[in-house]
Amino acid sequence: MQFSFTEDQEMIRQSVLELVARACPISEVRAFGQSEAAYSDRLWQDLAGAGFLGALIPEAHGGSDLGMLEAGIVLEVLGGALASVPYLSTAVAAADLIGRLGSEAQKAQWLPKIAAGQISVAVAGWPEAASVSGDGQIQGNWAPVVNAAGADLLLVVLNDGGANAQVAVLENSNADAMVEEFPTMDSTRRFGALKLTGTVGERLEKPLDPAGQARLGAILAAGAAGEMMGGAARAMDMATSYAKERIQFGRPIGTFQAIKHMLADQLVALEGLRSIVWYALWSIDHAPEEALLAAVTAKGVADKVVLQIASENIQVHGGSGFTTDIDAHLYVKRAQLDRMIWGPPSHHTDLLEQRLAESA
Repeated sequence: MQFSFTEDQEMIRQSVLELVARACPISEVRAFGQSEAAYSDRLWQDLAGAGFLGALIPEAHGGSDLGMLEAGIVLEVLGGALASVPYLSTAVAAADLIGRLGSEAQKAQWLPKIAAGQISVAVAGWPEAASVSGDGQIQGNWAPVVNAAGADLLLVVLNDGGANAQVAVLENSNADAMVEEFPTMDSTRRFGALKLTGTVGERLEKPLDPAGQARLGAILAAGAAGEMMGGAARAMDMATSYAKERIQFGRPIGTFQAIKHMLADQLVALEGLRSIVWYALWSIDHAPEEALLAAVTAKGVADKVVLQIASENIQVHGGSGFTTDIDAHLYVKRAQLDRMIWGPPSHHTDLLEQRLAESA
């Protein structure tokens, strides 16, 4: 299979890179970590103005009507910049769920607001859905949930024991949804603990059938891997640049065999990850029967590779790499949290084994 980006996709990448360089320098990321903001509103509005929040939203609802590859390009760039915005949960997962399952009224109510940057959305219930009893009582606990405390809208997957699931739509002020801040080591994003009790009124019109559940899982796993891939690329670039500049024993440390081999291994691992991630993102729109298997593979590989590259970036920087003055620690902490959201490594390993067994 020959894969390369189109001219339009390369233009999207360049546009996002320029936008992020302007609105999300590392100084802004550090300042966000010291603030009380739910996410970077400046970057959010810039993404909306450029049409990137509407990547998966039809033009009729104010979107750009693109696809998962284009959304993946945005995710990769945002991940490399440690961007403090809930792009995956809002512009990708929520936009796709509402667009596919929502009634015309629900689409008209929420999709234009997502595209315009007027709201953010948190998604819960994956991989563990909320349980629904016979009398309609709902129970569920999730943590950490990206952007739960700062979201205007919550989408929660509900399972009553049948093959199909439902997706509840709750405003964050809903009394049935209790959201608390969930402190983590990752200062570049906000997380929350969500507890759902009682009954939930509004749901998306159509059920989330098994194919839809597989699509949601693929979107979240592949999207997260795309973000992580961007972080790994940036961490490797940091290590490589430092290895060229740092002089020890009269020569750049990058000429020493230990450093040279470490960076070469990073490049090999990153290129392998890129192949897996881009195939997973492509398959969501073009080979849906393969998407979940490809996506959990991508997330499983990313869980290992990204943390390894981020950690080795600290090693290349030596003693200074362990200090908070150097940005390397931000990538390690983000990679640690990325391993735990949208399903921990064990979940993706189990799902991979299950899908392989089914296809045998």
